[in-house]
Amino acid sequence: MNFLNFFRNDFSKIIGIYFDGDKIFLAYLADEIEFSEFSFNGTGDTYQLAEKVAAICAKNDWKNPKIALALREGTASTFQTEFKSVPANEIEDAVKIWAIAHVGREARYSSIKLGDEIWMEALPETIVEEYVTAFEKNSLQLCALTEIPDNPERQLTPFNRAESAAEIALNDAAPNILAGKISHWNFKRIALAAAAVFLLAISLASAKLAQEYYAASKNLAAVQENLAELDELTAFKENIDADAAEMRQLNELSAAQNVTAEKFNALVRIGRLADGKVWLDKIKTSGGTLELEGVADTPDAVKNYLSRLKSFAQNVKLENSAVNDGQIDFLIRITFQN
Repeated sequence: MNFLNFFRNDFSKIIGIYFDGDKIFLAYLADEIEFSEFSFNGTGDTYQLAEKVAAICAKNDWKNPKIALALREGTASTFQTEFKSVPANEIEDAVKIWAIAHVGREARYSSIKLGDEIWMEALPETIVEEYVTAFEKNSLQLCALTEIPDNPERQLTPFNRAESAAEIALNDAAPNILAGKISHWNFKRIALAAAAVFLLAISLASAKLAQEYYAASKNLAAVQENLAELDELTAFKENIDADAAEMRQLNELSAAQNVTAEKFNALVRIGRLADGKVWLDKIKTSGGTLELEGVADTPDAVKNYLSRLKSFAQNVKLENSAVNDGQIDFLIRITFQN
């Protein structure tokens, strides 16, 4: 498994949707692609559409899929032309000017090069936010919104349009009016990992630990030189560098809390025991206790994590847990002997 996949949002399950006003055409991208068609007995309202999609997901037990919506032709303002006299580095500005002229100053837009021409599409910000909000209210994340360009070589079917939207989301490709709003990187995990690495670094007080840390850093550097996805590592580093000011504040806070050797060892093990089904949002230390706040996919994931913690700490207790948006919020307290 690629190490960097841990820091990505899960795009392994994507639903591409095309709604023609009467029916919903759906392309479900997981290990394979699955097509299905559903009748729609509503007014065509965006919120009704999102509710119907949520009901389909629940019926098929599709948990936390990303949604990519192919707009019906004519929904967005579109245009295809060749910018003969516009330098390549100014085409983005030309597309922006076109979008503002057609839908207003708060335009959201996207474009893609098709041969020698540029396909452009735009929607008002208010319409885009309506789509995003409608799916968010139904616990679904809309990550692609686009009107699929016509293909002069073959007639696009409704299923073609749904599949194309899903592939745009999967490949972070264009045209996507939501580009830049939805990231394939999970910045929450990146921030937590950076904080954990920083906490470990400042806790290496002895010369022996400092020497081991230096050796581990050299080994990591050697591994990084052989990674094929060097560009992704660069992006990861840039995100950590952007949080430098926040890291300095964490340094001061951690030093003030006087982390003991016992708590330090517990922190190291806590980080190692977390897996892809459990995520820690906050670690607090107070007196002789550590409090772990986080989320998990299922109650069993919380139970298993609690069991693993008890393998090295005697006084471990699940203080509370609750279902929130399909996930389990939990608080675990570890008490140390004085």
